[in-house]
Amino acid sequence: MLCIKNPRFFAIGIPILLILFTMNHLEYHYRQKAIETQSKEQNRIVVRLEGASTGHNTIAIDDGQLLSNSDSLFLHFAMLGDWAFDPKSPSPCPENIKALSGQEASCIGFMYPLEAGERVKAFCLLRSTQTCCYGPRPQYNQYIFVEMKEPVKFERLAPVLLKGKFFVDPQPDQGFIYRMEGTSISPVGNDAPEIDAVKAAREANLPRFDFQPLEAFEKNQANGLPRELIALNGKQVVLDGYLVYRSKDVPPQILLGSKWWDGVSKGTPPTLFNAVMVSPKDTAHVPPLWKQKGVFTGTLHFTSDAAQWPKNGIVSLHDAVIGVPGTTKISTVMDSGPYLPMFIECLIIIAFLMKTLKIF
Repeated sequence: MLCIKNPRFFAIGIPILLILFTMNHLEYHYRQKAIETQSKEQNRIVVRLEGASTGHNTIAIDDGQLLSNSDSLFLHFAMLGDWAFDPKSPSPCPENIKALSGQEASCIGFMYPLEAGERVKAFCLLRSTQTCCYGPRPQYNQYIFVEMKEPVKFERLAPVLLKGKFFVDPQPDQGFIYRMEGTSISPVGNDAPEIDAVKAAREANLPRFDFQPLEAFEKNQANGLPRELIALNGKQVVLDGYLVYRSKDVPPQILLGSKWWDGVSKGTPPTLFNAVMVSPKDTAHVPPLWKQKGVFTGTLHFTSDAAQWPKNGIVSLHDAVIGVPGTTKISTVMDSGPYLPMFIECLIIIAFLMKTLKIF
């Protein structure tokens, strides 16, 4: 038989526990909604390499695979491209695009600054990076002229999420047919910050790979592999350099070079003596396509058989992870459940009942 030892405490405690548990689950519900919204806006982006007419490899938003957020208007460059505008023979804007003019919208693309400085107010949001440095001018329907209310940080070669009011406003003499009055802008995805490889390797008490002995080996092959590199064979090593190539494997093989190379004609082409083949541990440790430099930690291996060098490289890094374990902080969004897990709620209820009920 059960008896309430303290009716007043029981009457007050039950409503308080119900309110506490309800708030706990409501907070979790809204947190899930926020994570879902961020996933729709950021994590579903598809970025791919493209070949351009100049031979330059560009990075582009493949927004045909993006899922629209039903809560707001999302502008797809694939859709904006339906207006094949020619300033010499202007055609009317398609009705489906014209109907979007004046609406609050968001769009993902790459920033091309129209003014100098680390922070800019005016820029073009492009579908791809083809305009960078020496690329051709993109077509009118593949970029949006943007004016922000306040200066924002310029993100180079990294896609951004832009929000603002969209307008169909053909002004070819000013260089655009679409424009946006931007209200906010943010980098896409949970990208890792740039890493100081020298400092990180020192903090982790790991050797940092030095390309110089490998480069010197090209002219002194008769003397055999450099001793300082042989000493690293089979050991954990920090490797940093330029991301000059990646294969189509899953995860891809990544070639990390000591010098920058655009993949076609600019910079220094990678060779057996200035680049290392990196095998990522899994797809989570593959850097984004827009990253030009990378830092990895993995097990260093030498290929002693010269006949295998063209395939495996002289030096390779296996089971590689991005950054340096223990020193690299990577921002991630975690769905860790309610702050008070169900078993904690059960323990609280049991403790409360034991405190307030008496068994005969």
